Amino acid sequence: MKNFIETILIMFIPQIILIYLGKPYQIMIVYLGCSIIACAFLQDKVNILRLGKNGIELDMRKAINEAYATIDNIKELMDPIINYNLQLMAGEDLAFEGTNLEERLTFFRKARKLAEKLNIDTPELKATLAKARGSVLYAFSLKLYDLWGHDTNGYNISKEIIEIKTDSNKVHLDKFKHYMKELDVNSRKRAEKLYDELVEFLNETSDIDDSNY
Repeated sequence: MKNFIETILIMFIPQIILIYLGKPYQIMIVYLGCSIIACAFLQDKVNILRLGKNGIELDMRKAINEAYATIDNIKELMDPIINYNLQLMAGEDLAFEGTNLEERLTFFRKARKLAEKLNIDTPELKATLAKARGSVLYAFSLKLYDLWGHDTNGYNISKEIIEIKTDSNKVHLDKFKHYMKELDVNSRKRAEKLYDELVEFLNETSDIDDSNY
């Protein structure tokens, strides 16, 4: 009886106040929904809410459990989707009009943020993130190649700064700073911006182990 009275108070007191204040029905509906949720979470013994003399029943516990089950299903579904798309990005060859650095950075960050929000932390995703990190670094290396020219010298400098290998990646920021001195004023400004972007990316992915993927 006590739980029933508490349920009535939680559900209908806000409605009475809103009616007294002359609020529109849309607001009342929102408050009613919030009241129902409050009943479900704050009163452990309230499983069924009966509304009206005909006894319309709302099984709140069942609804909440189903909601959590749906979230779990979404997480299970999103894991392979995120993995698959990151794998596609990692397998691209930018020489054939693949995604550029800015696009890869954006997608990598969005995919990782989504995985974190859904609390997806599977071994498969960790391996995929390592591959994707390497693909972003590869995009950085092509930007370096553009800065120092599309010739042997530019290629060698790019390779010295970012070493892309099948089993590991290494970035030498000291060499980046060293070779930056060779550039003209305009190119140096572009290089400094790229350097800052590279440092930011390295910092935010320092927890990703790409030493053996």
